[in-house]
Amino acid sequence: AIWAHEHSYERMFPVYQNKVMNGSTSEPYTDPKATVHFTTGSAGCQERHDPFRQHLKPFSAFHSTDYGYTVMNIHNGTHLTFKQISDDQNGAVIDEVTIVKSKHGPFKYLFKDIQ
Repeated sequence: AIWAHEHSYERMFPVYQNKVMNGSTSEPYTDPKATVHFTTGSAGCQERHDPFRQHLKPFSAFHSTDYGYTVMNIHNGTHLTFKQISDDQNGAVIDEVTIVKSKHGPFKYLFKDIQ
């Protein structure tokens, strides 16, 4: 899911009902067992940045208050890559993740352990 309006960037682990549902420990974004959320609204505003809480939830994988933008690349029907580019760091890629979904459909039908 892609969200905006917050003047920051955050990538989450796959999460369902506040529980991390990674595909695996070593490859959380390969066949994730829940929705992966991105908040990308860091293009800037006159009010500056929205601060993050001091104690983030365990499903927060990466966050940044740098001004920047997100690039999404759809490779094919199974692979999707997100890159977060920082304007504050002269165009550096500060976050990159590829989501791999080998099966499509409702999570509860794909994974028996989801209720």
